[in-house]
Amino acid sequence: MYTIRKSGWATGLTVVCLLICAAPSVAQQYKVTDLGTLPGDSVSRGYALNDAGEAAGVAETPTAAIATLFSGGKATSISTLGSSVSVANAINASGEIVGWNFFDSNPNFDPQAFLYSNGTMKNINAPSVFPSGSEAYGVNNSGEVVGTGYLTDSNFHAFLYSGGKMTDIGPPGALQAAAVAINNFGQIIGGYYLTSGATGEFLITNGKLTTLPVPVGASAVSAFAINDNGEIVGTIFFSSGAPPHAAKFADGVWTDLGAINGASASRATGINISGQIVGTAFFPQIQYHPPKPGKHVPFISTTSGLVNLNTLIPSGTGFTLTDAVAINGSGQILCDATNTAGREHAVLLTPK
Repeated sequence: MYTIRKSGWATGLTVVCLLICAAPSVAQQYKVTDLGTLPGDSVSRGYALNDAGEAAGVAETPTAAIATLFSGGKATSISTLGSSVSVANAINASGEIVGWNFFDSNPNFDPQAFLYSNGTMKNINAPSVFPSGSEAYGVNNSGEVVGTGYLTDSNFHAFLYSGGKMTDIGPPGALQAAAVAINNFGQIIGGYYLTSGATGEFLITNGKLTTLPVPVGASAVSAFAINDNGEIVGTIFFSSGAPPHAAKFADGVWTDLGAINGASASRATGINISGQIVGTAFFPQIQYHPPKPGKHVPFISTTSGLVNLNTLIPSGTGFTLTDAVAINGSGQILCDATNTAGREHAVLLTPK
């Protein structure tokens, strides 16, 4: 995962396939590695994974969230630049990490995008372009960064940071927009809400923006991750009100990846160069007073359907997997999990 985290479409490209492509027919078994937390903290969450098995995310409690690198069996703070909260959202093959810092001392909404490279965190926010701050969500192996830049706290656009310069990439007419991922060929995905009221998910290739089609029978789609083949994964939302399904977009066609029984929604969150797809299924809230959320179930997509990753790890690991975040070229999967003490930890699944 290099982040590797809707009008006027060509209807001839909007057929939803019911077959699942580029997926294994036999589920792989995995060993589980606890990625740990920062000293003194008890919680960690993973947000991105590179092909070296390095992960980026946060550690917290009792501290606020702190951007963290998980590498070589060690969790390392990558600094906060003096902020109250820092979040690492993406990591590339060189171990460069991007995310954002937030300062409680500033009474105004003003997050600051950062790039961590060669052991140093650099603020890449451009106040002249985005006076209310920025948040970075994706980085590729060339060090190009994408994310959200704020004109005001409610008016924001997608940005591209390249060659030391942050550029507003719109799209035109956007009241709100965000770029969520970029691959090694510079393809960018994200979503927008226009001043006209139109919404959509976009793909930018060679500087040209196209809106992703919405399949017949669907009301909307979401794009979450993209690989170097230009394959995109996310979610299809159905016009019938049926539970949203994890989905893949490739060659102009959305593929419905199916569902896990009983889930109220599912989302594909990661795809590697081989086309292996992982994601999370969400179950209905159990109770409302007091609120008790439904469980999360991480999955890998196979030709037989979505397979719960908890069924593919040894018993007695001490972890219940809750969310699949990303999958790398070696088939390693970054997950969030709950340990026997009820604490959330980032874990790495490695194929046996």
